[in-house]
Formats: sequence, C-alpha cells, structure tokens
Amino acid sequence: MSVQERLYTADDLLHLPDDGKIYELHNGVLIEILGATYGKSMIAAWIGYLLTAFILEHKLGGTIVGADGTCVLSKYNTRIPDVAYLTEQADKSQDENQFISGAPALAIEVVSPSNTLREMQERAGEYLDAGARLVWIINPEKKTADMYRTDGQRIAVSGDGVLEGFDVLPELKLPLATVFNPYGRT
Repeated sequence: MSVQERLYTADDLLHLPDDGKIYELHNGVLIEILGATYGKSMIAAWIGYLLTAFILEHKLGGTIVGADGTCVLSKYNTRIPDVAYLTEQADKSQDENQFISGAPALAIEVVSPSNTLREMQERAGEYLDAGARLVWIINPEKKTADMYRTDGQRIAVSGDGVLEGFDVLPELKLPLATVFNPYGRT
C-alpha cells in the first residue's frame, strides 16, 4: 500500500494522469474504485433505462448519467453514483469537460458484495449533505432498497414495494420487482 503524501482536491483528481483506474475522493484521500460485477452493472443500467424512459414519456427535463459520472460534492469529496438524475437546470449548468458540479437531484447506488450497510448509509448522507434531494440504495443480494430523503427519513422497500420519485421525479412509482428483473427475464 502506498502512502498518500497530500490531500487531493476535485481539480487534482480531474487532472490526474490516466492510469486506467477510477478514483473517488474522501476527505482529500484518493480511493480506488473497483469495477462492478455483472449483476450490479446490469441492474444499474436497467434502472438508468427505466428512468430515461420515464423522463421521456413525461416530457421532463434533465439527464440520467451512469456509473462513470463523477460528482463533486465538495472540494475534497467526490462520489460516483451508479445512476444519477440531474434536473434540467443542473444539466444546463454543467461543463462537458469537467466533473459533474454538485450532487445530483437523485443519486442511486447499487450495493456490491464488499459494501457495508454503514458505508452505504454514509454515502447517502454525503449526497444529501451536498444537495441531493433523494438517494436510493439498491441491494440486489437481499432484493431490497432504501430511500433517503432530505428530511432525514429512511424508507425501507422490499417484496412488492415501490420506489418513488417524490418531488424529484413526481409520479414515478417503480415496482421493486421490476428493478430486480432486468429486461423482463423469467
């Protein structure tokens, strides 16, 4: 393990030489992010598709970004959600040659086998503290999800429960069973 000699900023991260690795920043420390498993990647892509279809169908503005979209939450903290929704206003303010400025309106994390509950709750809090209005934590292994709202409310969803868009994506009601059945597979 190498010793990091200084704190990195989001600007430093943007200008690192490409070493083929993906990094996030946590309090100025570079954290290498491992690639996703097939199942996690498929579920994240499926959620991105479902949200894109909803946005187009309802003629809402904004953009869905995938797992390579780095969000700058603060000078020393970045996160890469598996799926994120940027409102139309936030989308228009982005520079295509920079990381995503600020937290998305909706950040979605799909739990990996190596993630802990505490780690995922901390990530949800980081997104909300940085301005996200809604965070979904999707757990493929348990086939459950948690929705975190700005008022501190955590809503657990399981079985035939439904993920909601609340004020971020009004009218969005996404059955959990649909999330865990990509492409309608039987």
